[in-house]
Amino acid sequence: MQERAGAPGWGVMVQRVRDGVRGLGLPFLVAPLWLDLIVEMVQGRPSRIVGDALGIGLVWLAVAMLRRGGAGDTRRAAAVVGVAAGLTAGLAASLGWLPSVMAGFGAFVGMRLLYDGAFVEAPPPPEPVIAPPPPVPTPESIVIGEAEARLTRLRATATRLAEPRLARVADAMSGVLDDLRLRPDRLPLARRFLNVHLDGVDRIADRMASGADAPQTLGPLLGELERTAGELRAHLRAEENAALEVQVKVLSDRLREEGYR
Repeated sequence: MQERAGAPGWGVMVQRVRDGVRGLGLPFLVAPLWLDLIVEMVQGRPSRIVGDALGIGLVWLAVAMLRRGGAGDTRRAAAVVGVAAGLTAGLAASLGWLPSVMAGFGAFVGMRLLYDGAFVEAPPPPEPVIAPPPPVPTPESIVIGEAEARLTRLRATATRLAEPRLARVADAMSGVLDDLRLRPDRLPLARRFLNVHLDGVDRIADRMASGADAPQTLGPLLGELERTAGELRAHLRAEENAALEVQVKVLSDRLREEGYR
């Protein structure tokens, strides 16, 4: 007879029952110690009282380990039961150290034989993944990001108004931002470009988007801004070339001083 779809199989149900009762039989093995503990308390023999108490307490500790079902808990519970058996034999029964060690070892081996593989131990929880803190934006990256947002709006306005002159200016200014993104330390050279030119084009685009008619002077102005953006890129490139020439000269002089040239 086939099992109903979605219902747990017989093996799964048996495993669940075994997991639910695992370790609960151990306290019955030390049940005589409760009676002996009462007797020893009446007779006033401290070492035997301690032996009985340790045997009972450690067995319950082993039960708690087995019930937890974590990785390695079976081995740890077996070791605890072995210690409990050895202490009980030595203190409560006064068997001497050799019989006590043998009793503890036998209890350890018996626990391993009884519980090893009897249930699936849960793997240890994964280590929490701590995401690294986000990088702190630099003042230069903030300025460049704001300029990029303005250019994005400018391109959208140029597309909506079908104004190719605005689009050409936006492309020219975007090239300047590409250069500044590579070398943010050159940003002071483009302060006027960002604060005056880009801001002015942004305002012009807003007016045109609001329905204002473009004056005849708009075309020459946008052409001038496009040319200015190209000149600024050339100036930034010249600054880089000059810096490169200085580095080459410094290295050449250093090699000459060290006798390599």
